[in-house]
Amino acid sequence: MPKLSSRVLASSGYSLDVESFGANAFNVWEDRTAKRQDAAWQPIIQQAKQGRLREDVASLFQALDNLPEGELRVLESGCGGGYNAELLAMWNPRIDYLGVDISPAMVGLARQHYPHREFRIGSAYDLPVEDGSQDLVIDGVALLHMTDWPLAIAEYGRVSKQKVILHGLTITDDAPTTRFAKYAYGQPSLELVFNRQQLLMEAARAGLELIETHPGLDYDLAPYLGIPSVSEAWVLAKSS
Repeated sequence: MPKLSSRVLASSGYSLDVESFGANAFNVWEDRTAKRQDAAWQPIIQQAKQGRLREDVASLFQALDNLPEGELRVLESGCGGGYNAELLAMWNPRIDYLGVDISPAMVGLARQHYPHREFRIGSAYDLPVEDGSQDLVIDGVALLHMTDWPLAIAEYGRVSKQKVILHGLTITDDAPTTRFAKYAYGQPSLELVFNRQQLLMEAARAGLELIETHPGLDYDLAPYLGIPSVSEAWVLAKSS
């Protein structure tokens, strides 16, 4: 099977035949997979500290550029090993951060790396905070793994009172929103490539308006799935 470069974090075995992976293939990331991702991300974080930003890190910083300074309440959905907590602190050391992830293994790593930050095991479909309680909600490259992604977007709209950043979206203008499967760090993973107009429509239903887009990694699925795509970070604002 074709394999993308290591710049796209060791993904391989792309297939539109999702069912061939088996009914129970797409489990929450386990310890081994979490540790593999952690090993891949630690050098990226160190490079960012030295001012050398990989494209997806740069796109996150660009998405943060026009947000207000000062104390902000920030919730990250799909926080993984907590890497964005450190990147966000580089941008604004005064943030009040909460990371949420469905994988106990990932949350365990996050707590280990960043014991001064708060992390909870939880679902993007039922975020553990009140309506309008967060200045900013960040989806940490998690939405593209969610089968009920419109529900997650609705939750982001519910809990945010200002902005939502959807980071690391895979977008196409040439196909409907499409499920596919691959191996990520050796574990089967379900992923989505979003049709731009469908994603905009669901954002609008959640009371969110697109105000900025920023390019991320070079992530064209055309050679692997026949679907041309790009990676983007979207900044959305609560509709007035």
